[in-house]
Amino acid sequence: MRKLKKKILVTFLGLQVLLIGPVIADSVAGIGSEEISQDQTALVIDSLHTQEPPGVPAETMVASYYAKYFHGRKTASGEVYDKNLMTAAHKTLPFDTKLVVRNPKNGKTVEVRINDRGPFPRGRDLDLSFAAAKELGLIRAGVAPVEVVIIHPENQVEPTIVREIGQDQLVSY
Repeated sequence: MRKLKKKILVTFLGLQVLLIGPVIADSVAGIGSEEISQDQTALVIDSLHTQEPPGVPAETMVASYYAKYFHGRKTASGEVYDKNLMTAAHKTLPFDTKLVVRNPKNGKTVEVRINDRGPFPRGRDLDLSFAAAKELGLIRAGVAPVEVVIIHPENQVEPTIVREIGQDQLVSY
């Protein structure tokens, strides 16, 4: 008796799938293209009206600085680390990428060039050279949040970036 009930139930479910499945699939396919494309067009138009104007956004990173111990040693790029140059280490940015780094606590700003990999302690994003950290006033703190603007080669320091950060505070290496 139990086997008969199972067979009837399986047969009933199989018929449901065979008969009702195509009806559901056809109705779902009918909803499709026109209504969805109109909704997507409305989203695109709406997003165009609500976008921020183009600019160079500042990113907040946690920065530390190299100890004097590394002075004279080779960096990941192959050049020798000089604690007196405006350089920095980042985990993923390409070598020779220029950054404008600003300490939000005192408003001081430096321009550094990526020439090494690191930092490796968890929670840190940028390792500055001793000179860059000193210029920013980070020596005493050791680790601090900073605002970073990546200067891409195709759009070197634009006047708007310099105006926002402060031209008198921009330091070259």
